[in-house]
This record gives sequence, C-alpha cells and structure tokens, in this order.
Amino acid sequence: MHRATGYTVNCDPEVFDEALYQQAVHRLWARAARPAPQHPVPASSPSRSAPARRTP
Repeated sequence: MHRATGYTVNCDPEVFDEALYQQAVHRLWARAARPAPQHPVPASSPSRSAPARRTP
C-alpha cells in the first residue's frame, strides 16, 4: 500500500519478493477492471406465505 501512494520501501529480499508483489498487484488490477457479476433480482414473494410442510 505504501508503494501505491508513492513511498519508497526497502525490504530485505528474504522478506519481500518483488516478483510476487508485482504478480499480486497485476491480479488485483485485473480483478478490479472486470465488472462485478450481475445477480438476477429475486421474484417478489407471494402476498400470503405457504403453510409449512410437516413430515410425520
């Protein structure tokens, strides 16, 4: 997050993997670029609910 806001961050390569970071950023941007799936609007419920079924 700091890098996205313009900060320079120096980390030991054992702690921070630049290639893995770049891959994660790419995936996040790709996910954000795709529109969210549209879910169908549920049908309106009947004005009277059906009685509950009872099993013997």
